[in-house]
Amino acid sequence: MPENIKENPAPAVTVAPRSRRERKKERTRQEIYRAAMELFVVRGFDAVTVEDICQAADVAKGTFFLHFPTKDALLLEYGAQVTGELEEVLSAHRSGAISALRKMLGFLAERTLKHADIVRLVVREVMTRPTALVSATEQSRDLVYLLATVVRQGQVSGELRHRVEPRLAAGIITAAYFAIITEWVRCGGKFDLAGAVQQSLDVVFNGLADKKK
Repeated sequence: MPENIKENPAPAVTVAPRSRRERKKERTRQEIYRAAMELFVVRGFDAVTVEDICQAADVAKGTFFLHFPTKDALLLEYGAQVTGELEEVLSAHRSGAISALRKMLGFLAERTLKHADIVRLVVREVMTRPTALVSATEQSRDLVYLLATVVRQGQVSGELRHRVEPRLAAGIITAAYFAIITEWVRCGGKFDLAGAVQQSLDVVFNGLADKKK
């Protein structure tokens, strides 16, 4: 981190406690999701039916559709989980905006490596399904919004430039991250994902120009 950048508190995100009914509903949703992902990874997305998923998760078909309107909707659950966990990461962060952004993108890379099979599956399937791709694009706006919140806080504290629109900066970071993930999946994970993600942030923070010249 450059010496002239000071550490300033990032905004806290307040998460309201859930009721017992909501927790039970969420557990059922996650059981369906886990069962589906295990089947998809082993058999392939197209070879698995909703009935297969219901049997593996031990739920009725009506319960499945209560949580997921279509089988394709399961492909978006990974992103929804990531956004929720990122909110928790940000809530616990007490340092500046730049370190918050690095921590958040580092978390995304770490989670990707931990769930590599699922990420590969989701990326490949979403890219070949127009309706899922549209939904995934809409879902990425949640990530942009979260990152923009951090950028805005960094501007208020003087850590980041004021003239850059926060959503634009967040959109650039998000687009770079998804481009890296897509290439990582395409090449079979043959490069350092975490390093590439942090390098993309170096470009955002410092630019490409050689300041020594």
